[in-house]
Amino acid sequence: MDFSLEKAMQIATDAAQSAGEILCEMLETAAVKEKSPKDLVTDADIAAQQCIENRILAAFPTHHFLGEESSISTVHRTAMSQEDWLWVVDPLDGTVNYVHRLPNFAVSIALMNCGKSVLGVVFDPMANEMYAASLGHGATVNGRKLQCSGCAKLYSALIAASFPPQIQRDSVEIAQFVEVLVRSQSVRRLGSAALNLCYVAQGRLDAYWAGFLKVWDIAAGSLIATEAGSILTKQNGRPFDPWDGELMATGSESLSRELGDCLESVRSTHSAKLR
Repeated sequence: MDFSLEKAMQIATDAAQSAGEILCEMLETAAVKEKSPKDLVTDADIAAQQCIENRILAAFPTHHFLGEESSISTVHRTAMSQEDWLWVVDPLDGTVNYVHRLPNFAVSIALMNCGKSVLGVVFDPMANEMYAASLGHGATVNGRKLQCSGCAKLYSALIAASFPPQIQRDSVEIAQFVEVLVRSQSVRRLGSAALNLCYVAQGRLDAYWAGFLKVWDIAAGSLIATEAGSILTKQNGRPFDPWDGELMATGSESLSRELGDCLESVRSTHSAKLR
């Protein structure tokens, strides 16, 4: 590496803290609009992202930057195939919660190289919890080491799920949700992919699954989860790829196999009905 990862972590945590302060200051006054049906954005998203971008590019002017609220760009495709440094940022993960003043939202900042996360920070400004990880060095929250739950059985697992904004009544995601709800201890839909992954890392959740996510939703949280010992794959057990939007994070190998089998069984049955 041609720069200090420790410096990058300090810049990322400082930027996340500052963006979190902006979100809290604008919580009662932020203007809201729809990017697409049920997909919201606020001027707080924009202000927080600008703050982060300014901090990061001032410190690392040769690095690339991809934020959820950026204009359409192909920079991330270039960075996936070359040895470039790419910052991937969601300035407000959990916008619907934020709009309704539900205190479950976060700032997510990741640094990627060759398409893979090497540093991740997720900041929950309402709980004042700063999650952080760097590749090969473990994960922490407010400086304390994180360790996933190790839960081995689906029936004793507390699990979270995410759905796409335009979910349909007859979608496979609804069928999966019902089946997992019946077979697990319980299922939650909390509204922030970044925090869900951090909660798996922390053992607050035993598992989390989702499809249709964006790289800025999960680039930081996925590293935090894996550095805390969590198992990350696609729902069918194949290797996790932060760029394709599907993941399953669990607290153990055995839970990964059981939850994956459950999700894929529902998917197969649902596909057969549609033929």
